[in-house]
Amino acid sequence: MTDSLILMVFLVAIIFLSGALLAATPWFMKKGECFAVTIPESAQADERFLAFRKRYAVAVLAVTLICAVALGAVSNVALGKMGSAPDSDSLSSILVAAIVAAATIPLIASFALMLHYRKRVEAIKREEGWKAERDEAVALIGFEEAPVPPSLAWNVVYVPIVLITLAVGLALYPSTPDLVPTHFDFAGNVNQWTPKGPALIAFPLLFEVFMAVCFIFSHWMAIRSKKDVDPARPAISAYAYGAFARAECILLLVGGSVLTAVLGIVMILMMAEILSMLVTIALIIVATLILVGATIAISVVYGQSGSRLVKRLEENGDIITDNDEHWKAGVFYWNKDDASLILPKRFGVGWTMNWARPAAWLIVGGFTLASIAFVAACIFLM
Repeated sequence: MTDSLILMVFLVAIIFLSGALLAATPWFMKKGECFAVTIPESAQADERFLAFRKRYAVAVLAVTLICAVALGAVSNVALGKMGSAPDSDSLSSILVAAIVAAATIPLIASFALMLHYRKRVEAIKREEGWKAERDEAVALIGFEEAPVPPSLAWNVVYVPIVLITLAVGLALYPSTPDLVPTHFDFAGNVNQWTPKGPALIAFPLLFEVFMAVCFIFSHWMAIRSKKDVDPARPAISAYAYGAFARAECILLLVGGSVLTAVLGIVMILMMAEILSMLVTIALIIVATLILVGATIAISVVYGQSGSRLVKRLEENGDIITDNDEHWKAGVFYWNKDDASLILPKRFGVGWTMNWARPAAWLIVGGFTLASIAFVAACIFLM
């Protein structure tokens, strides 16, 4: 099996796993929510809602499977011709377009389906007359039994990772070839060489720093998020949310540091011709699959905001709080009266921002500028 074929099998597997996670999303949400609409917890077993979830899951899985199979077919044909075809660049462009389409189409389909079933749930909610007679909140002052996420200070682990990568790069620099392969086509053929120079060490370090910033920002969002506490069972839901946030932050710390170290160091080892392209791809695939698998495991075990951990007591069927009007399209939170900047997602696992807060737009703008600067620096160095 060629290096490029292994890469394509890996991409197809990632696309399918991501689609499976999207399909299972409705089962990770809290009992009082269905497709980003607040409903009585007692209505979760309603046959109509169960049918909506099943249809959504089947449709998302079907779209994902079609995309994965199509990507595999396009890859097989393109890779078979790439070695001998004079227009290898055109075939590479087709493959890139196929990968982007296979990755984005399931996301678009899942969002469209969520909006479709959200409207149907809203219609049922109006017909049944479900609404909150009061809007309750809770503050757990002095409650110390809930698990606490690890501190941001733990992210200091990225410092030795970057320093070790720098040391490896400096140690191997003298034995590095004068011309280093820095770009390959999908058939595994080298189509770009870069002269040995400081950029060869700077690029992996820059990549690691950028990865570290992304993981640290995600960790910060989780810690600064509004706590998702259920007024009907404050202690239990606070404990469940704390356990969920702690698990997510540990995954970000461990998975992020391991993936960052692997990506940075294997780049240098491949440039120094210590690792072949096949071994490099295999290491990256293993590290990425472990991270994706751990993400799926946390979603299955904990659920969004720890919803699957909450021990259900007596159900009274009431809606304690209802903020549907603040969730635009079910996924964008807009509430000028809420001082929270970060809060748990309404549909999906993880966190989002309160887009009514100017700070949210400043953060996104700053991160966008940082990403553009990173790409520009990569182009300049390589």
